[in-house]
Amino acid sequence: MTPFRFYLDWNLNCQFAGLIWAREKGLFAREGLDVDLVSALENPHTATVDLVRGGGLCAGCMEDNLIVRAAVEGRGIKAIGATMQDSPIHLITLADSTLRDLADVPGRRIAMHRDGIHLLKTVLTLHGIDPGRVETTVSGWTLDQLIDGTFDAVQGYTTTEPHALSRRGVATHLIPVRHHDLHPWAQMMFATDQVIADHGDLLGRFVTACKEGWKCAMTHRDEAADMIATVSPEHDDSEENRRILKLMHPLIAGSHGLDRAVTTDPERWRRNLATYARFNMIPREPAYNEVVCDRFM
Repeated sequence: MTPFRFYLDWNLNCQFAGLIWAREKGLFAREGLDVDLVSALENPHTATVDLVRGGGLCAGCMEDNLIVRAAVEGRGIKAIGATMQDSPIHLITLADSTLRDLADVPGRRIAMHRDGIHLLKTVLTLHGIDPGRVETTVSGWTLDQLIDGTFDAVQGYTTTEPHALSRRGVATHLIPVRHHDLHPWAQMMFATDQVIADHGDLLGRFVTACKEGWKCAMTHRDEAADMIATVSPEHDDSEENRRILKLMHPLIAGSHGLDRAVTTDPERWRRNLATYARFNMIPREPAYNEVVCDRFM
């Protein structure tokens, strides 16, 4: 068995259901891999990209815009497969709010994380909405301020904040933050150019097991929910996990279904890359092959 580390960009929870399934059901072992899923909690002060670049035989995952930025900076990494076909980053409003979609955002008070504010402003612009008409806050806010009306919407992941609010008896409405020309994937898997060159067969076997793991976890959600509850300190409630996995299903399946899980679309990549450059998220527009290695997908 070949030891292989995979660095997560968050805690071990439902967001990694397919990888947990592949580990617990022996799919990685069947491919000759002893995979260690390394929670972000184990290295809280080190960026995932730095862990992977210094980690030897390993890979990791993080948001695709971070991979693009690192690749353009010449840091020697490439995307090798998408965990989620659609980003779980949404605007979260209260269920009875009159803010129902992006067209309703002008004039509202929105709280964002620093990693999401540029995304929101770009997506609004692409939709023909002036981001200057939105009052945004990027630090120092809490979910309590959504409940009390300080903010009309806040940034969140479909796998976390809506469920934290649900536990408090607060129903929510979710608004996707995307556009045809900026349609990110989420928790994109990546590896260094060196590992891709030297261990391509191993990476191929890893990605194959991930794909099967995701298909099984999304098909057998009840069993996956129980499995995650036994290994995740964050998502230890099977019933809540079932609700989260139900919400995750369309994010994993995307528009092409579970048979295309983990794969990405070169044309969508090219649209995203052009938009990142156009809106100064990166200093130049890179070629597709500078950012993506699609041989494993």
